[in-house]
Amino acid sequence: MTPGQYILVVDDDDDFREALCDVLQDAGYPAQEAENGEVALQRMAVEAPGIVLLDLKMPVLDGWGVMERMRGDARSSAIPILILSAYGFEWEAELLGAQGYIPKSVGMDEILERVRKAAGSPPLRH
Repeated sequence: MTPGQYILVVDDDDDFREALCDVLQDAGYPAQEAENGEVALQRMAVEAPGIVLLDLKMPVLDGWGVMERMRGDARSSAIPILILSAYGFEWEAELLGAQGYIPKSVGMDEILERVRKAAGSPPLRH
């Protein structure tokens, strides 16, 4: 992740999404939220994230649809996606181009550790 980029957390569970953004921001990562896939794609059209943490089961546009649209668009095709799900879709997610799969059941500390591995260190603050 390059300086200035943010992590986009896409999840329809308000409590989970807000808590994860708090954990990321406390660790030094800029984070933005989207409550469904359509909102996520609108945010990405304005400013590309460094990485997307994506739930699969959401209303309006689910994670599968988001991945399909991102991978079909040259502006977003290279943005790393980590799937966050309570369901076991690991191999399906990788087939659609996700860089990793994180079960929500592992807890916030483990999610943060996996984000660090995928995104690198948080950007330096000035």
